[in-house]
Amino acid sequence: MNTAMLLLTYAVVLGAVAPAMLQRASWVERAPRLAMAAWRSLTVAVPGAALLAGLTMVVPASPLGAPLARALDACVMMMQDSYATPQRVLIIMVALLLSVAIITRVAYGVGVELGRAWWERRRHMAVLRMVARRDVRLDVLVVHHRAAIAYCLPGRGGSIVLSSSALSALGDRRLAAVLAHERAHLRGRHHLLTATARGLRRAFPLITLFATAEREIDRLAELAADDAAVHASDRLTVADALLTLADDHVLPGPALGTTPHDTGQRVRRLLKRTPPLHPVVTLVIALLAWTAMAAPLVAAAMPAVATIGVDCCPTR
Repeated sequence: MNTAMLLLTYAVVLGAVAPAMLQRASWVERAPRLAMAAWRSLTVAVPGAALLAGLTMVVPASPLGAPLARALDACVMMMQDSYATPQRVLIIMVALLLSVAIITRVAYGVGVELGRAWWERRRHMAVLRMVARRDVRLDVLVVHHRAAIAYCLPGRGGSIVLSSSALSALGDRRLAAVLAHERAHLRGRHHLLTATARGLRRAFPLITLFATAEREIDRLAELAADDAAVHASDRLTVADALLTLADDHVLPGPALGTTPHDTGQRVRRLLKRTPPLHPVVTLVIALLAWTAMAAPLVAAAMPAVATIGVDCCPTR
């Protein structure tokens, strides 16, 4: 019970405090890929801790380090003790319902979003096969349209789509930057990250952590792709390409695109020329992100580990 309360407290505190801290952190825009990893760790750690809290109440720790027959006998006795009173039965039933609800909601939300995204990509690609022409030199699909648009359709192989107006307006250097941006989306599988974030928000709509994580992962995916474009060209060229493509158009649902996601903010970031994070700072943040996910597992395993230690190393 103490372990379960510890895990529930961890989930509540982490879900309430960490998102605001991460949103205010000054390093986020300097290391968007690392920031995406931090948000992913939060969205895994919070429901994971709540799930483990329910499971630890349902299944008490048993002396696994003992011989098999004695361990099974002790396990049966502990289970009988756990279910000895109506109050305990009620608590365990609530814990079981909590665990089942978390698993079901996550599977439903993420499954629906991944399936919807797959279907929309498939349907949109079917339309593109009819209206687009392939530019073999650039390895892109070109659609005749008056708006300057660039986006990618993830999936098997992935496809980059440009409008005829974008091809005319960009020029060689800016076009290379845009293509590097879109290829970064495909290479980084950003569509899976954003779809999973949407799925968790769908699963837990009343918990602000997941809505915030969805918005931030969408934004950070664009910043990470901007950085990849900078490596392929330079900051001014990428900023110029963003402004060239800036418009009020709306990208297709399954697409990831160079615009129109916070174009002004992204251009200002590119023009700041902020230095990358120090490797030591990067390592510390990465370790904290991993610790946030690993801590619930460690806490849930500690009673069993302690019991094994007592059985294997008895005191004289």
